[in-house]
Amino acid sequence: MQKIFNKWDKFFIAITCLLSVCPAFAADIQKAPEQIQAAIFVKLLSFNEGLNNGGDISIHVIEDPHFAAEMKTIIGEKIGRSKLAIVSESSDLPSEKPSVIYIGDASKLDTVIRYTRANKVLSITGIPELVIRGVSLGVGISGRKPQILLNLSSSKAEDISWNHAILKVSTTFE
Repeated sequence: MQKIFNKWDKFFIAITCLLSVCPAFAADIQKAPEQIQAAIFVKLLSFNEGLNNGGDISIHVIEDPHFAAEMKTIIGEKIGRSKLAIVSESSDLPSEKPSVIYIGDASKLDTVIRYTRANKVLSITGIPELVIRGVSLGVGISGRKPQILLNLSSSKAEDISWNHAILKVSTTFE
């Protein structure tokens, strides 16, 4: 009996399936409530070795007043060895360089990503599909469970150094 597929056919089919599933996977993840996002991001920021140095952390929130309000309630709390010191918000880029920028509006993505990469600032979002499009770190909900999304190539472009433990709790994208 003749084999229908050789090993290379199987390999290409597997790769094609994998590449087609990743964007669909992120699209199935919904935006998490801001309270959940805030709680998870506070934990995840401690995995960023550049932020976990004992200094102050500042977060600038673009176009998501509910997330900004939630983060403002935890100003002064520890994030690893560091402390959340400032949460600012606006509809545009910050006037001073923050430690982190949260993107709450997909239409601002390109401008914000250019800024975060040029200034080596961590980009985060609660809009899961933006992680595939270039944001370094995102949080969402799938089946009532929080999902952590990490874009490794975007993290590299922003010069972010992660503790390897984050890889165990996140879904990664290149």
